[in-house]
Amino acid sequence: MKKKKKKMSKRKYVLSFFIIVAVLALVRIIFPSVAGDRFSDQKVGKEAGAKDNGADVDSLGNNKRAQANIVAEKGVDFFNADGSEAEHPLKGVWSYKDCAPDSNASHLVAAKQFGVVPVQNIADAEKRKHELVYIGANPYYKVRKLQASIPYLVPRAAALLQDISRNFLDSLAVKHIPLQKLVVTSVLRSKEDVVKLGKHNKNVSPNSCHVYGTTFDISYTHFEPLEAKVDDDRYKKTLSEVLRDMRDQNRCYVKYELHQACYHVTVR
Repeated sequence: MKKKKKKMSKRKYVLSFFIIVAVLALVRIIFPSVAGDRFSDQKVGKEAGAKDNGADVDSLGNNKRAQANIVAEKGVDFFNADGSEAEHPLKGVWSYKDCAPDSNASHLVAAKQFGVVPVQNIADAEKRKHELVYIGANPYYKVRKLQASIPYLVPRAAALLQDISRNFLDSLAVKHIPLQKLVVTSVLRSKEDVVKLGKHNKNVSPNSCHVYGTTFDISYTHFEPLEAKVDDDRYKKTLSEVLRDMRDQNRCYVKYELHQACYHVTVR
């Protein structure tokens, strides 16, 4: 009886196996896409390798190239076309002042075009939150404790600041420089703030762009470390490259401020 039971169980096992195989074969015939091209990358890589005398075009290379294409589409060139890491030497700009020369008049034209009606005071600013974006907390930059402005910008300017800050971090990464965030030192000012600042700051214009919510200042001497705290001119040079590129793309007007050690930026 025991032998018969063993034979029966064995037959059931074999029969079940063949049934499963038959069902899978039938599914594959009816739905050929189920099988997929699971090993197509490896196959193509091997065939191409044979044709190219052993060139590195296996599945890993294909994945790297795909990654490079995706990154290139986003406008960030971390990799070369062959998947190798791209080199990004730090060059800076030939002159900080001459590469950020836009006058207050140029800034003011853009501020009036894209900004809000000038803010009179803090109470007035609080009523304008439906026109402005809060920028006080952001993972890409730090807003310093503000003494004579409030952390709001029009949406267009907030998007510009976000892009500048992300491009800055991307540039540090590809140059293998320890990561530090940008520090924003001034944002939206009320007219009352402008009057107070004008008493001890010669750079403050009575017709300041900051009252329109289109303008912000970025320090080129202070940065917020994400890794090691490093004090050298690589950060200022990298920031100058990023702002030059943004200015060349007609995204903003930029002025290099000497006394305040900051870049004065207005969205376009």
